[in-house]
Amino acid sequence: MPNSILDDLAIVVPARRGSSRISEKCLLPFGDQPTLIHWKLSQLVKVIDPARIYVSSEDDEFLAIAESFGASQHRRARRISVGHEAPFRDVITGIVREIEHEHIAWATVVCPLMTPREYAAAFAAYNDQVIGGCRDSLLGVNRVQDYYWSASGALNYSATRNHTVSQDLPEWFKVTNSLYMAPRTEILRWEYFLGDNPALFDLSRLAGVDIDYIEDYRIARALYAVYEEDGLGELGDRLETAA
Repeated sequence: MPNSILDDLAIVVPARRGSSRISEKCLLPFGDQPTLIHWKLSQLVKVIDPARIYVSSEDDEFLAIAESFGASQHRRARRISVGHEAPFRDVITGIVREIEHEHIAWATVVCPLMTPREYAAAFAAYNDQVIGGCRDSLLGVNRVQDYYWSASGALNYSATRNHTVSQDLPEWFKVTNSLYMAPRTEILRWEYFLGDNPALFDLSRLAGVDIDYIEDYRIARALYAVYEEDGLGELGDRLETAA
């Protein structure tokens, strides 16, 4: 990517010790790395200067992993680290307020199959559509055309004799939980990492695998073979700051 793109971007990698559904989730092994944190950092350092990657955690072990990659360490306050004691808006603003870069990317460790190339492409799209366009933020999504119901009935199709064929279903977008991007000042104003008019950045189905339950982790590990077979871990030039 050209050196002039996103001269003041920081990537926040949130990682707390507790997990309500999978114990010690961030420490699960993945790919050729001992933990999901190691794995995510090994991907991101292919895209951007490690010093602009901030592992945000209350945990000394997690922060030591950041140091081993040359990444920056953000020691978050205990109040925004334990369980769900603090509202999520406080977690976001409590971290972002202390990361003094103009633009923030929030990249989770629980979507391990988003590739370095996809991060680089997303950063370029942010540059074009947010910095140089009319969008106010960027959201990693999967485009879907599936049948959905709520407790009150079908949401996006006619579940009757007039059944809608899948090709005619409306296009919906599933949040992958892999990447959120916005200007820092706006995140602090919104108390959230998305505005009302985000660019919807369509990612691969692999990138949409979000480890929430142990079954998700097993699926991600199985799909790692596809990631490796297709050579998805490689990237050309790393994104650098302008001189």
